[in-house]
Amino acid sequence: MDSTINKLFDSKNRMFEIPSYQRAYSWEEKQINQFIEDLKNAGNQYYLGHFLFEQKEENTLYVIDGQQRLTTCIIFFSTIKKELEKRKIHGEQLSLNLDDITDFYLKDLRKETQKFKTVSDDNNFFMDEIIDGKIHSNELDTSSKKRIREAKEIFEKEFSKTSIRDLVNWYELVEKATITEYIVKDKIQATQVFAFQNDRGKKLSNLEIIKAYFMLQIYLSSNSPDKIKEDIVYLEGEISRIYKQIVLIKLDEDEVLNYYWRAVSGKGFSSEEVVKGIKEKITSLTTEKKVIWIKEFVLGLSQAFKTVENIEKSSESHTQDLLYLKNMAMAYPFIIKAYGYNATVKQINRLIKLFENITFRYLLRGGRAEIESRLNGYLVNFKSADDIDKNINGIIESLKNNDWWRYWSDKEMVTHLNGYFYKNRVDNYLLWKYELFISNENHPKPHKVSFNDLIRNESIEHIAPKTSTNGDPVANGYGIYEIREKPEEGIVSGEWLNRLGNLMLISQSHNSSIGNKPFSEKLASYGRDNLLNQQKEIGEKFVSDKSNPIWDKQAIEKRQLEIIKAANEIWNLENI
Repeated sequence: MDSTINKLFDSKNRMFEIPSYQRAYSWEEKQINQFIEDLKNAGNQYYLGHFLFEQKEENTLYVIDGQQRLTTCIIFFSTIKKELEKRKIHGEQLSLNLDDITDFYLKDLRKETQKFKTVSDDNNFFMDEIIDGKIHSNELDTSSKKRIREAKEIFEKEFSKTSIRDLVNWYELVEKATITEYIVKDKIQATQVFAFQNDRGKKLSNLEIIKAYFMLQIYLSSNSPDKIKEDIVYLEGEISRIYKQIVLIKLDEDEVLNYYWRAVSGKGFSSEEVVKGIKEKITSLTTEKKVIWIKEFVLGLSQAFKTVENIEKSSESHTQDLLYLKNMAMAYPFIIKAYGYNATVKQINRLIKLFENITFRYLLRGGRAEIESRLNGYLVNFKSADDIDKNINGIIESLKNNDWWRYWSDKEMVTHLNGYFYKNRVDNYLLWKYELFISNENHPKPHKVSFNDLIRNESIEHIAPKTSTNGDPVANGYGIYEIREKPEEGIVSGEWLNRLGNLMLISQSHNSSIGNKPFSEKLASYGRDNLLNQQKEIGEKFVSDKSNPIWDKQAIEKRQLEIIKAANEIWNLENI
């Protein structure tokens, strides 16, 4: 039915609510700015699209489709009312009745009740910040709360520099925006309409497409409305839990879905594209088994999202290290399976330690060889918690002795550590791990500084500088850069400049300040920086004559051997 936002809210007794099985607020700066840009270019008419509602109670509608747009409209009305109130106080003339904005869209002034409720986990925050216009004092513990506040702040910034004439015009455009609304009276009909509407080319996430598809399959599974309703309620319960997890994690929802599908599809890393694969699986099942499979799938998917939250928030050192490498695609299907099989903490930690090791080796050599096919047999045959240690031992044995795995062997690792290393994908990470390795009682571990904080403020220092020093390199404390007779002995001709032994973590400001100064000045500055032990040990361990310090090929090589020795210990497969 054709309508407008104003007519939608026309009954002052009508209330709107986003049920918990729907997505929390997800619009970001891009979408809010587009909303504003559309108003600027709308002329005299604005179209806001289709809305689907389920009649929950006599005067309450569940928002089944259109919740992002409707939530944005409420934030818009609240923010523009606040700005117009400021203008009125400062003497600007205003024809609108601002109480009507509150009474229609924010709060029933007679009953002091909220007109529009967002998902339950965010609603107290929404009530404070949007409906009542206060600053919510508690921590913004979900991404959806942060987005609500960001949307409000973007509107505030835009409205503050807009004329009152344009503000009133924008308000009227949104209030009179053309919409189509469809209200269904029960959950079964809502499910049918939602499923058919949302799997027809709209830009939805794969999770949303699968959710709609599952709803449709449940609707088609039985002639009993009570059975359909019961199964839909089950699905909604698990989807509700998933949406609560989505706003608590950093990983994209469709990535979680992909990793879970690889874990459970039976084909592992060789699985079909997730939507296609799930639909093919459902099609292959009998009618009776489809709903059973769907319920098992969404229960496991809900647990997978919880697993991701556990991993992202873990304080366990090897888990943090694995996350620092920013390459979880190999590990997550195994980890999700392990959690699903109720593996012990010891088993989980051992599995994560293995994948930190493998991922480091994989990234070190630049991913030039495909590793997932090697892992796939272990993933597919991983069918219980009893298989975890067996799989870990098998992968370790393959890394040590199987020629098909030679690209990630100890020998290959050392080869790459001995080569050109500057701007390797793990250069910062390796030097961070080396820093932790050399910390001891005399040099307290820098645990109070996280990897992310350190890397955000650190850069890679070439101890022997990349560019020529101000004067003769030898006179400035560096070895000879180019040697014709024995090129391997020169820092540049021997290709030592960008090798691991000549690279060090250092703050960006420190790096800029020392540039290509003489080595003695650099060395003195390293000693003044008490954050990183790898800076201090340059003079303590690798300079042979402290009265006349020289940084040459021999010093670089000596340090490189020391770091590689440490790396062999840090990523020793026997330690897993």
